[in-house]
Amino acid sequence: MYFVASKLSREISAPEMRRDYLHDNRLDLCVAYLQHVFGDSPKGARVIDYGCGHGDWALAFRRAGAEHVLAIDAAVDNVRYLHDNSRAMGFDGLDVVQGDLLSQNIGGEKADIVWLYDVLPHVPRPLALLQALRDLAPGAAAQFYINAYDAGSLRQFSVETARQLYPHPGRDAFDLDCLSLTREARRRGGDNLMVSQIEWFSATGFAEILSGAGLEPVERPMGFHSFQGAGSNTEFQPHEALCRGVPAEGAMLWEEPPREYGCDLAVLAAMAREVNFSLTDRQFRTQAAMGLLNTHFANLVGNNACSGTAMEIYLYLFHILDVHGGLRQAEGLARDFIELTEAALSDAPRRQLRAANHAATIARDLCESSIHL
Repeated sequence: MYFVASKLSREISAPEMRRDYLHDNRLDLCVAYLQHVFGDSPKGARVIDYGCGHGDWALAFRRAGAEHVLAIDAAVDNVRYLHDNSRAMGFDGLDVVQGDLLSQNIGGEKADIVWLYDVLPHVPRPLALLQALRDLAPGAAAQFYINAYDAGSLRQFSVETARQLYPHPGRDAFDLDCLSLTREARRRGGDNLMVSQIEWFSATGFAEILSGAGLEPVERPMGFHSFQGAGSNTEFQPHEALCRGVPAEGAMLWEEPPREYGCDLAVLAAMAREVNFSLTDRQFRTQAAMGLLNTHFANLVGNNACSGTAMEIYLYLFHILDVHGGLRQAEGLARDFIELTEAALSDAPRRQLRAANHAATIARDLCESSIHL
């Protein structure tokens, strides 16, 4: 049975488990978002799509009227995938290059637009990358779209906890493990388990990197996920910036997104440390990581309140600790979290809650306990 599942996973996971197919409806949606961000600017423009992935944005730029698109990605599979699909779909005016600006010189004509979607968090030297891209689009009218993951978010907690739990067995095993993820968890969080790094940016840190690269934010576009009609949710509020390479009048002020669950995260972090300490079996750790992502993303469907998602994550972690032992202070821990949740609903000052002040004590108590409920 394992052999059959493994073989099936290898055959279908690349196109279906890790990627959305490049189809007309998807491309039309991407085109609409590009028009939302840039207006008519893509028409006749020369575009660089850096970290192009499987190429939906590169193809969308061509469909939006760009004269030429240079799509760059470090992954050979992504380059081959986009090259084959662009030819099959009849797209010209598109060059696909395998490479990395931080380690090699990639030539080409100067660009009018640089597209950097979900790339900055995964590069080791983000400032150096932006400076290199700035050299490829030096004109005063050049436009840069850049986004970055927000630090301090509930998404950061879930993703980083899952990354700590997951044993990173290799791509083939990962493809098989992903069969246990829901579509939403796979699409929005699955690949984050295998990337070599993720950096989460504070608003101040993001603004400093843009400034260091000589880029001036002129607009904060709606994120693509919200643009699709999914609405907004405070569990994840990426920084979005449309920039130019010249100082603009009235520079934008970047503020941290509002956080309504800081104390909840303190309690969840204490529980996550104990889960990470308690689980030693690779299979259990894999199941815990996949289950955490499923729990996180399943509870965001329908724009559920973030406090509800935090509660579901709490219950999930609580269940793991219950099954694997070590909950001497379980009743007190549950009482603390319920207090936090009730306070969230009533807007009580979160800093006054004792649960946040005692998160470290809770973690120590859990570690010292060996009594199973």
